[in-house]
Amino acid sequence: MKTSRLLLVIIFVAGILTGTGFWVLRSHWEHPQTPGVSQPTGAPPSRPRAVRFYQSPMHPWIRSDQPGRCTICGMELTPVYEGESGVAADGPVVVLGTNSIQLIHLETSEVSDAPLVRNLRLSGTLDDNDTRHRVISASVAGRIERLSVNKLGQEIRAGEPLLALYSPSLLTAEREYVALSKQSHPETAGGSKDLAPILASARQRLIQMGLTPRQIDALKDKPPGALTSELMIPADGTVVLKQVHEGQYVTEGERLFETADFSTMWVQLTAYESDRQWLRVGQPAHITTPSWNSGVITGQVSFIDPNFDPMTRSTRVRIEVPNPIEETPEGPRRRLLHRVTVMAEIACVEIARTLPRSALLWNGRQPLVYLSLGAGAYEPRKVRIGRIGDHLAEVLDGLKPGERVVTQAAFLLDAQSQLQSGHSGGGDPEATTTLRPRSSAPPPLAEFLQLSADLSEALASDQLEVFRETLKRFQPRQEALRQWASQPVTNLSETLHKSIASISIPSVPNGPSSLAEARKWFLDQSRTSVELARWAHRQGWDAGVRSFECPMVDRAIPSAPKRAGWLQKGPEVRNPFFGAEMIDCGLELKEKP
Repeated sequence: MKTSRLLLVIIFVAGILTGTGFWVLRSHWEHPQTPGVSQPTGAPPSRPRAVRFYQSPMHPWIRSDQPGRCTICGMELTPVYEGESGVAADGPVVVLGTNSIQLIHLETSEVSDAPLVRNLRLSGTLDDNDTRHRVISASVAGRIERLSVNKLGQEIRAGEPLLALYSPSLLTAEREYVALSKQSHPETAGGSKDLAPILASARQRLIQMGLTPRQIDALKDKPPGALTSELMIPADGTVVLKQVHEGQYVTEGERLFETADFSTMWVQLTAYESDRQWLRVGQPAHITTPSWNSGVITGQVSFIDPNFDPMTRSTRVRIEVPNPIEETPEGPRRRLLHRVTVMAEIACVEIARTLPRSALLWNGRQPLVYLSLGAGAYEPRKVRIGRIGDHLAEVLDGLKPGERVVTQAAFLLDAQSQLQSGHSGGGDPEATTTLRPRSSAPPPLAEFLQLSADLSEALASDQLEVFRETLKRFQPRQEALRQWASQPVTNLSETLHKSIASISIPSVPNGPSSLAEARKWFLDQSRTSVELARWAHRQGWDAGVRSFECPMVDRAIPSAPKRAGWLQKGPEVRNPFFGAEMIDCGLELKEKP
């Protein structure tokens, strides 16, 4: 009896201890305690807040997923928890991650004091030096008996015969001079020195009538029956106009010839108002002309006309170039021809504060550039621009030497900045201040999409055995993807859920027996893979795959749609539906993964 009573007591105590232990363990499971931290009595258990990102308080665009220091000022990054937006960046600062910078091929260049080069191409004509242009007129009336110069373009030399003229007045003046010279000669009988002034006057009259001093001295040997007088060429030049013929009577002062000095030519160029700021006297120039293709003529700017044409708003720029004589079958001729068209290249170089022209965005009257703030942050800044060269532009205000500006992909930054300013009134604060860099896709999703790309590569290479071996990894990857997609935080659409679940493995143990069967199965699963890749792209994830599309899949797979897509890891088109038959049939969808 005592034994039974003792047994009942033991059972009763054991029940009490078991119930108490169960209650303690249940309380511990439902309300876990952090060691060293006491829970307030009567209050619900607190849950630690999750950290969204870490941010620099001095440079708000510096953000990181891990604790650390600001890459600019070195301050500790402060955590920003769920429900907080962090510190907003001042102004429309655009922030890019390393992946985004590489994706859009963003490049920057430094503002510096450098040569500002502008190669002006000006057109014009080749003209003679008008300071050496000459008109040969008849100095006395008469009849032209013979012309020694009778061709346009003929090179003439001073002192050579020009024409033979019969002029009664000139002939009378010659005979009077000869008679006076005989009378005034001391050795002549009855000679008188008092005739010297009269003789000098007669000599001067002959010079005015076109004779040279040497011709006047030779008049005493002129035959009495000679009725014509030779007139000589007064200066070197090239005949550009001839207005007289043999046998023609001319009057005193009548124009006979027009000559020009072609030894030095004037290149007369047309320059407009925008070109004037580059031009300086003394600048070297390289001239070409269609009339002479043997090389380039070099010269220097010698004169810039300050008067602009009110109608064309242009002026004349002069360059002097030499023009040597060349021997031709027709005789000596100048190399460069008169009044031909020319093209001149003038290299204008000025030292100035410069930036590349590609950095400028002309959104209005004042251009805009994007300044690199460091750590992937870029800020728009208005600048004042002066002269614009071939590759560089002069900065008058807004930038300092050493600052870096975006020279490639600035347009994309400007588009993002405008989107940010357009959404500044609401929405996700992080989305309105940064351009989110793409992060890696979750492993289940990335591994599934990359496996789809491996299957595609096997079919593109027409390797059925490789396809079968790769297919063995499909079911575990599909199951891992299905489990990941079923999580509430995934936020995957119901359509994609059903598409993932509907993919079935071929029932044959070793996989498809032919490439045709493999491609038909691949077509169904590839549609789901491409849709998943597009969805990941919209989430800002990078799965390491590219999306391609073929416009005539129905020719490779009967009853297939005309268009179908697939995933690849590389950029070169490798069509899995045709293989070697049409390996490059397709197009990458740039706006999609």
